Amino acid sequence: MSALFDMYKVDFRGPARWLGCVDSYDAAASQIELSAARAPGDYAIVNRQTAERTDLSFGLSVDGRHDHVTPISQQASTAQIGGFRDEEAE
Repeated sequence: MSALFDMYKVDFRGPARWLGCVDSYDAAASQIELSAARAPGDYAIVNRQTAERTDLSFGLSVDGRHDHVTPISQQASTAQIGGFRDEEAE
């Protein structure tokens, strides 16, 4: 089975960084959670078949003590997120 979900680290000051691809949304969300534990910030999951994009934001809560994830949106993407991805990683 080919990978269906691309994962990105989003930087609004520059291009998104492609993190890899996996077979399921749950696997993508789990891998992003692990990445966000080391590097909080904004991430995206893109479904290759439907172009549906889910934006996620990881960071500290208002009280500064607890990490949280906030789904920003779940929508069809009309623009390519990060340019070209590395075909050798597939």
